Amino acid sequence: MANINDEGFLELSGIHQHNYQQQLSSSNFPVLEGLSPLNLRVLNQASQVMNVTKGVEMMVAGDTPHDLYFIAQGSMAVAKKHAEKSLVVATLKAGDFYGEYGVLRGKTRFASVYTAEPSVIIRVGLQAIQQVLDADLDFKSRVFSIMKQRVLSSFLCTHVVFRAFPASVRDTLSTQLTVSELERGETLFTQGESADRYYIILSGEAEVLIQQSGKTLLLEIRRDNDVLGEVRVDKGSKYGCTVVATNQLDLLALDKAAMLSLQQVEPDIVKRLQQFIVQQSKKTIAKIQSL
Repeated sequence: MANINDEGFLELSGIHQHNYQQQLSSSNFPVLEGLSPLNLRVLNQASQVMNVTKGVEMMVAGDTPHDLYFIAQGSMAVAKKHAEKSLVVATLKAGDFYGEYGVLRGKTRFASVYTAEPSVIIRVGLQAIQQVLDADLDFKSRVFSIMKQRVLSSFLCTHVVFRAFPASVRDTLSTQLTVSELERGETLFTQGESADRYYIILSGEAEVLIQQSGKTLLLEIRRDNDVLGEVRVDKGSKYGCTVVATNQLDLLALDKAAMLSLQQVEPDIVKRLQQFIVQQSKKTIAKIQSL
């Protein structure tokens, strides 16, 4: 049987790659603005070009993280599974990059990415990316900011409250709302603490705990799109549960300022959101009462 070399496999898969030096620069990729010549050299020396045909799934949701990918030519579609269907939540073009969630979070990817047209992709090895992120905190901050924006945009496209509204409304919200984060093992709030906001999980998971008869009981584990802080006591002034991050959490905090922003953009969002929170509250209270 004839041997098929790696190039042959790459041709059959729709991907052809070879070493590609000095292709990454701030003129082509704005996120690299301000990087030192040394850090740019580190990235370029770890880079590899891939000429990719249309429709190749470069990343799959649930995959483990590895490299960072820069789009030199073409475009990519970012898709997230929703209601057993694949929903395109974003389109990335030349000058953009992807793969940052896995690189920064070290967790499985939350979305799939595939070529929307024939594209040229520059892949940079994870070790080099991490080296430059550690060396340049401004660069790391820019990548983090873009990641948060994308997580929020993906959430707005798929959540039951927000997905019914036009893309123009969701785009406006994605620039006005902010994403907060919580490390694994950190407490978001404790039972009896003053309650001043609700939270919705954008990614990650959290334990909901209650104190009852001198025991700490695990009531639920909440994940993507779930509400936190919906159960209140003392006429709604205090949280009725404790919430602890069991994985790194990205959260949308809904305080008075955030609710005002929602009201100004689209009043009906606030109404739908309140209904959603009340429904979740009723379910949680019924569960507590059943213990």
